[in-house]
Amino acid sequence: MIKMANIELIRKLHYVEKRSIRQLSKDLGYSRQTIRKALEQNEIPRYTRTAPIKRPAIDAVKPLIFQWMQEDQTAPLKQRHSAAQIYRRLVNEYQFTGGESTVRHFVRQVKQEWDLLAPPSSIPLEFQAGEFAQFDWGEVIIELNGSEIKCMLFCIRLLYSRKIFVKVFPHQRQEALFQGHLDAFNYFGGVPKTIVYDNMKTAVKKVLEGTKREEQEAFIAFRSAFLFDAQFCAPAKGNEKGQVEKLVQTARAQFLVPVPKVTSLEELNDHLKMCCDRYDLHKVPNSADLVHQRFTEEKALLLPILSRFDCARRVGVNINTLALVNFETNRYSVPTRYSGRKDAFLYAYVDKIIIKIDGETIAEHERLYTQRGELLDIDHYLDELERKPRAIPFARPLKKNTLPASYQSFYRETNLRYGHGKELIRVLKLHRDYPASAVENAVRQSVEKQLFTCDAVKQFLYQTLHPALANPLPMMYEVTESIRVKPPALGDYNELLKGGIYH
Repeated sequence: MIKMANIELIRKLHYVEKRSIRQLSKDLGYSRQTIRKALEQNEIPRYTRTAPIKRPAIDAVKPLIFQWMQEDQTAPLKQRHSAAQIYRRLVNEYQFTGGESTVRHFVRQVKQEWDLLAPPSSIPLEFQAGEFAQFDWGEVIIELNGSEIKCMLFCIRLLYSRKIFVKVFPHQRQEALFQGHLDAFNYFGGVPKTIVYDNMKTAVKKVLEGTKREEQEAFIAFRSAFLFDAQFCAPAKGNEKGQVEKLVQTARAQFLVPVPKVTSLEELNDHLKMCCDRYDLHKVPNSADLVHQRFTEEKALLLPILSRFDCARRVGVNINTLALVNFETNRYSVPTRYSGRKDAFLYAYVDKIIIKIDGETIAEHERLYTQRGELLDIDHYLDELERKPRAIPFARPLKKNTLPASYQSFYRETNLRYGHGKELIRVLKLHRDYPASAVENAVRQSVEKQLFTCDAVKQFLYQTLHPALANPLPMMYEVTESIRVKPPALGDYNELLKGGIYH
């Protein structure tokens, strides 16, 4: 193929020096046909194949690949052949000797011809301040107290300023979704007018035609509390919220590498908050502004936080005869007087469990994330144990909650002296009305003084809490004259002993 420098020489010699085509062919050694092509060409010459390249390895299996791809058109979307799977089948079933890249190239070519492979192009977008945010969950691995666990990464980003909020939760259930949003709104100091979501079950009950969705009632209640609109992506179209998809990748790669080793999720979330603060110094793409500069402008246009919202999932529960309610394989105690009730409601927060009847809180516990765990509050069983003192040595609430050494000594002595542990139960009930430290100090003094009754503990408790009244000041009496007491006259009584006549 003739080069561009030679084409330039031929054109100059012909058009400037007026040499003929025959003379140029004789002088330069090119054929007259080549000279004519050079004179007509003023662009860089490109090689054009006259026939397609022969690829014997792939040519033999092209009809088979084509057949598999046609059959895939009626198969479920997630159970169709990928290029890698086609290559593995060819190798295993047909002893294919070509390379995987050859198969990938042919599959891509067929998909492009069928318009199944959209070109990698995007539309530049621009958003108004305070109008839009995008939300998504991501999975992360952390080391919590020496054990590796999987957590969920809550990510939300304001689209105008690119301000971010990231927080870790133990799960992605509805209560975590609500709590994460509330924390983000407080962090931003306002609420974006529209938030873009995927079709998560905690928000969407049913995907309808087009962009319509049947939303979960609790999610609608949450939106109405803060007056923002929800916009949902098309199914399997995560690219419609690309900014937050990128945030999930950024948070994992920049905020959580190496794998964080923490003693609590609160410790990790403090670290993530500092990372969000430092992100303010990043530049906004295609702009000279920094994130915090844009956010100062956007914050004034966010919706105000008008109300509070109870970020809990409400579940109806039954209380069994052991005064326990079951929730997600775990059991939580309530006072025994509510045993057998079937009208209780459990409110599941991210970090706690509250149980209510008729709107009144009857029990509150830390939330368990183990399997078949049990939380038994001693106080819930004290009234029943006072009625059934013989159950005290075997009561699981007492066994699962280790009592201080002074309480154990108090129980042993009362059991030896009185044959029951009612005095211990009465002492434990003092915790309902007095500080735990004060009661424990009173029990310790009672043991030291060898006074093993609840009344003795009450006396020491009274002396601790009211030291001025427990030790009154001595009173001084001044006697100015002697006091004389007249002895009684007993003669009248002797007359009665003589007897007499009854009338």
